[in-house]
Amino acid sequence: MKRVHHDLDDATLRFNLWLTQVVVIGVALIGSLFVHGWADTLSLFRFPGIGSLMWAIGVAAVVVGSSIGMDRFLPPRWQDDGSINERIFSGLSIGGTFVLCCVIGIGEEWLFRGVVQPVIGNVWTSVLFTLVHVRYLSKPLLVGCVFVTSWLLGWLMETSGSLLPSILAHIVIDLLLAFYIQHGYSRERRNLE
Repeated sequence: MKRVHHDLDDATLRFNLWLTQVVVIGVALIGSLFVHGWADTLSLFRFPGIGSLMWAIGVAAVVVGSSIGMDRFLPPRWQDDGSINERIFSGLSIGGTFVLCCVIGIGEEWLFRGVVQPVIGNVWTSVLFTLVHVRYLSKPLLVGCVFVTSWLLGWLMETSGSLLPSILAHIVIDLLLAFYIQHGYSRERRNLE
């Protein structure tokens, strides 16, 4: 199967990511109003307490630590997604990276944890979340990592009753791994092999 993303320049790839996130947020908004109504949609974003946010930071630390460990100690071919993440994040400023990671975290968590999970549960939402990340499907290690990460994000939502912990964890995960990519640590290892 031909990988279309190789034919796209980095700016077009980023544009498509932004466009996708606008669609995700639009679907999340409409879906949330349909599933929950206005008042309950707002309550999804209630402050859950410091303890829940600390759990979110802990989950993010475990996911990021595991990802960096796998990048450092496992063969790169097990994790290569076609260098899409490198292409997306390498050309962004720190501010652009922060904004992009926030938009992705808010949109995806609102859609998957706020709209889909209450209807089909955490396990099936995690399966769907994994399938949506289609570029990882040919790499069993990445499929497992995306599924476990999604399940943990869903667990944060279930235990807190708020989207804020899963949003925070998602943003921290994406942001730290984007900075890891931007500083060349991931590429540095691939170039050694």
